[in-house]
Amino acid sequence: MFTAQELNTKVIFQRLEEVVDPQTGYREEVWTDIGSTFAKVEPLVGREYVAAMAVQAENNVKVTMRWREGIKPADRLLIRGQQWGIASIQNIKFQNREMLVYAKRLN
Repeated sequence: MFTAQELNTKVIFQRLEEVVDPQTGYREEVWTDIGSTFAKVEPLVGREYVAAMAVQAENNVKVTMRWREGIKPADRLLIRGQQWGIASIQNIKFQNREMLVYAKRLN
């Protein structure tokens, strides 16, 4: 469980979508914002670090937030201007109240 005060970092969700240029007909894949929320973002340390089989702790984070429907592992997160790939999504206690996302830095 978390308090609203702990949700102090803005997280933007993005999904890779194919767009077609109406003038040229050229197809291009573009990351599109699909939503945003405030979350608690923490680096993986200790046992979580080992359990996630992480190579470098500073490149892996645990993001705790209120439940959001429709987020997929193929999506990505933008946190403080950095891109993060989703490694796993957990529905805490299967109650659709909060979710835990493990992510790895992409850039």
